[in-house]
Amino acid sequence: MNGLFDLSRFTPHGFCLAWDPGLIWLLAISDALIAMAYFSIPAALVVFLRHRRDLAFKPVFALFAAFILACGATHVIGAVTLWVPAYPLEGWINAITAVLSVSTAVMLWPLLPEALTLPSPEALRKVNAALAFEVERRDDVASRLRESEERQRRLYARTPAALHAIDANGMLIDVSDRWLELTGYTRDEVIGESILRFYTDATQKEATTNFERIKIGIDFPLGERQFLRRDGTVRDVEVVFEPERDSEGKLLRVMAAVTDVTARKEAEAALHATEERLRQAQKMEAVGQLTGGIAHDFNNLLTTIMGSLELLQQRASLDDRSVRLAANALEGSRRAARLTSQLLSFSRRQRLAPEALRPCEVIEGIHDLLARTLGDGTSLSVSLPDEPWLLMADRNQLEAALLNLVINARDAVGGAGHVRIEIANRQLGGAAARGEDGLPAGEYVAISVCDDGVGMTEEVQARAFEPFFTTKGPGAGTGLGLSQTYGFATQSGGTIWIDSALGRGTRIEMLLPRAAGAEDAGHAVDRPGQARDGQGEHILLVEDDTLVRQTMADALRSRGYTVTEAADAAEALRFLEAPAPPFPYALLFTDVVMPGGLTGVDLALRARRRHANLPVLFATGYSSAAVLNAWPEPVDLLPKPYSPEQVAARIAAKLDMREMV
Repeated sequence: MNGLFDLSRFTPHGFCLAWDPGLIWLLAISDALIAMAYFSIPAALVVFLRHRRDLAFKPVFALFAAFILACGATHVIGAVTLWVPAYPLEGWINAITAVLSVSTAVMLWPLLPEALTLPSPEALRKVNAALAFEVERRDDVASRLRESEERQRRLYARTPAALHAIDANGMLIDVSDRWLELTGYTRDEVIGESILRFYTDATQKEATTNFERIKIGIDFPLGERQFLRRDGTVRDVEVVFEPERDSEGKLLRVMAAVTDVTARKEAEAALHATEERLRQAQKMEAVGQLTGGIAHDFNNLLTTIMGSLELLQQRASLDDRSVRLAANALEGSRRAARLTSQLLSFSRRQRLAPEALRPCEVIEGIHDLLARTLGDGTSLSVSLPDEPWLLMADRNQLEAALLNLVINARDAVGGAGHVRIEIANRQLGGAAARGEDGLPAGEYVAISVCDDGVGMTEEVQARAFEPFFTTKGPGAGTGLGLSQTYGFATQSGGTIWIDSALGRGTRIEMLLPRAAGAEDAGHAVDRPGQARDGQGEHILLVEDDTLVRQTMADALRSRGYTVTEAADAAEALRFLEAPAPPFPYALLFTDVVMPGGLTGVDLALRARRRHANLPVLFATGYSSAAVLNAWPEPVDLLPKPYSPEQVAARIAAKLDMREMV
């Protein structure tokens, strides 16, 4: 070993250079600089590797650093050997350098193909630039997406439509502001709650069934629901469903648009009720026309029968049995006349004499009669407002209507109960208090008859005003009481309402117009007169019914009058326009409604042009107010059926009045 490092055997390298100072220092300085460079490179690589821990091929870089460091050592030893012949050390350093260089080369070549795939710095810069651009673009897209989602959320929340979304379990995940307004809740109170919570009990079962079908793939585009608002009120809604599913068809959520159709439902119900009332009114009008026509024809028959029976009773040759039979027949005819009067009242063709009445005075006047009608087992009470208004109506018909209502109340309580009569002032607006019967706005007096009886079914109420309809047993009623009352109320400009239900009694309310003043209707009524025999006065009798005309003509002639008969207005005009007859006409007695196009009023107007002071007595089974209103004077009207005695009394009164003038 000592021999190996014994340097005395060697000559320094400077000897070979002839100790040329210039050359020696040139080599020494060059080797020193190269060594310094070699030593700095591994240091730089170490710093680089420490800061780039993610760098690939680290072992190669480490081996390469060691190789460069060894190369630096060879230059140092090369400078040393210029003066010191440390050739053994130089040999070992060169050997180490050789090992490191070979090792580096051995490791470097297999890695060369992989290293070649690494991008160049320029490529890396481009990639980095592209990556930075993509990151920036994605950040911008994400920002835009967040803004879009926020806009969509605000749009969903603020849309005027009521929207909600539920998940696959039926829980609310989103609602719009309009939906919250519809239900009356706040967003925090509903999100996460089951949609069934906001449905009525009647809706929940159907909604649950339909939702289960949606979950298995059966879609329902439209459904009717009832929302239960927070304040307890119910809203009818229509819901349009839009299910959202994944690629496998599994339900993710259901979007729904809710439309409040409560107003439409109410309008449809109101329209249906109006149509029902219209059909009822049309039915009542048709029945009224039928009954009015029947009553008119029947009155003519009754007039003939009653007149013939009265004339028959005047015969002295009748025995007692014949007189009794004639009286019975006449009484039956009078009862039939009362029935026709009720039919005419229902059909609103009964001639009324309206006047301003105090309702409390009317009730007081018949209170005893009403109490006797109810009997001992039923109590009667009357409720009046502090200042009841006057009403405009025919007193006799009003009393008859009250009597009919009290009789019905008595039968409803079964002879043991309570009946109450109430009077109230009623102000109706433009749509009327109950929106029924087309009553105009105005002031009315309401007279109600209430009982605590069994009440009526809806079917009975619908037919209560029909003539001859009754729930009473055979022989217990004619079925004309309520129909007469209905006709009287409507003809008087009012109406009648029924409020009843099984088990809670009945309230029948009759509305009559308030009287503007104390004046009457301006028409004369059937006034009693003293029948006297005629003195040959000439009566022009105009009647289209042959039997009535002949009967009245015979009756008047038997009373001492001269009678000219005419079958219609045209024939009567021929008599009136002919040269003066032997006896001038003392009175025109004419029916109002006649065939041929001319009414009795038309005839009377033309007769007055020729005979200015000719008294006129009208007769009718029924007639419209428009026809009679054409007569410029108070109408002196004799309603059918009438008896010869009534005709004679009215004619005598008219003639006596003319003589007084």
